[in-house]
Amino acid sequence: MSVKYHIICPNCGYEFIVDYSEWNSLSDPEVGIIFRYGSNTFSCKCPQCHKRSGYHVTDSNEVTTETKEDE
Repeated sequence: MSVKYHIICPNCGYEFIVDYSEWNSLSDPEVGIIFRYGSNTFSCKCPQCHKRSGYHVTDSNEVTTETKEDE
């Protein structure tokens, strides 16, 4: 299962969303191959500056979508 995380590039400051799985490396057209280094640590390329950086994500980085049903 993968989770979407909001991260910020340490090189250029660009903010983007990464679809990350703690179980396997994924390939994404925007960020290239996501290399896992631990359950919440990985590296990927920034879609803006194209430099590979390491990231550590927590629950506070998780992108949540809330849906409300109007009755």
